[in-house]
Amino acid sequence: MEREFELFLREKRYVQNVSEHTIEFYHYSFKALNKYSLIKSVADISKANLTDMISNMRQQGMSASCTDARIRGINPFLTWLYENEYTSEHFKIKRMKFQKRVLKTFDDTQVKTILNYKPKNFYELRLHTLLLLLLDCGIRINEALTLRRSQIDLDNLLITVIGKGNKERVIPFSLELRKVIFKFLKSHKFELVFTNRQGTKLGYNNIRRDFNNLIEKLGIVGFDGTFHAFRRCFARNFVRNGGNLFYLQRMLGHTSLKMSREYVELLTEDIQKEQQRTSILKMIK
Repeated sequence: MEREFELFLREKRYVQNVSEHTIEFYHYSFKALNKYSLIKSVADISKANLTDMISNMRQQGMSASCTDARIRGINPFLTWLYENEYTSEHFKIKRMKFQKRVLKTFDDTQVKTILNYKPKNFYELRLHTLLLLLLDCGIRINEALTLRRSQIDLDNLLITVIGKGNKERVIPFSLELRKVIFKFLKSHKFELVFTNRQGTKLGYNNIRRDFNNLIEKLGIVGFDGTFHAFRRCFARNFVRNGGNLFYLQRMLGHTSLKMSREYVELLTEDIQKEQQRTSILKMIK
């Protein structure tokens, strides 16, 4: 089945032009077929074997959300097999139902701590500039790590990023961020903005390690521990300060407004303040 999967990836990459991040996601999901099932060839695919695979994942301790992620990555391959007549039946694994938890992002005090941090060397300056970019623009970490000088318009305060599906979008940024980016770009001459000393793209694991070290150093706890927390923080503050939800959708690069709404989980204190401001009982004399 490795041959069919590689053909599937080729079509996704060269015909549908999906991002390398999505290709990695398909690879990650495909491993579940080998690890948790008896499916070794296309001929082995059946409803029973697919059901057994899901059961094995859960029995071996995989969470419902992680299992659902594997399902999301496997189903496109099953559809491709049917559309290309490798299977006579269109197999599709039913998505998992699970309770979505509210992922915590940074509170105002933590944001101020990050903003006011003073980098001591090039590596800290690189990381701090990256984090400020995520806070100011709400872009994905991979969009930031692939950002090039030519995509930054310092005069008009605009950056152009390549998002999921290689879709391009233009995002405004603040005067404050321009000062930070301008200073950082003077620290190296490479085309990639966030580069290693050789001028190539930073490895995600390396920058995540540096991020975790900084967060621990600053004593910041209580968020979900990922770069995506900055994206949620941006969305929450955008709406909290009167930003239009349709504009937010465009800036985040979401295909639906529903997806953008999921990023805007206001803090309890925000809801409390709004309730106090709008309460009809204020009419009591």
